[in-house]
Amino acid sequence: MITRQKWEWIGHTLRKPNNITRKALSSIAGKRKIGRPRNTLRRMIEHELGQLGTTWNETRSVAGDRTKWRDMVERLCEKLKAQE
Repeated sequence: MITRQKWEWIGHTLRKPNNITRKALSSIAGKRKIGRPRNTLRRMIEHELGQLGTTWNETRSVAGDRTKWRDMVERLCEKLKAQE
């Protein structure tokens, strides 16, 4: 249920025009320290999308169509639930 709500929020955020949260999800900036990189929301999203076989750019384009978005979220949640 938490995963579904997270992805519904991501779709909602990606559909908003000129939103600072959308810009934060889409941009990667700054220098990293030496060592293992921290887990960020963006990294977790990309990892889950990799399990589904899609990329971030495809996800942003699908977010505009709500029916396709719901189908993608459903497939993603089923796939993640099956791995548990």
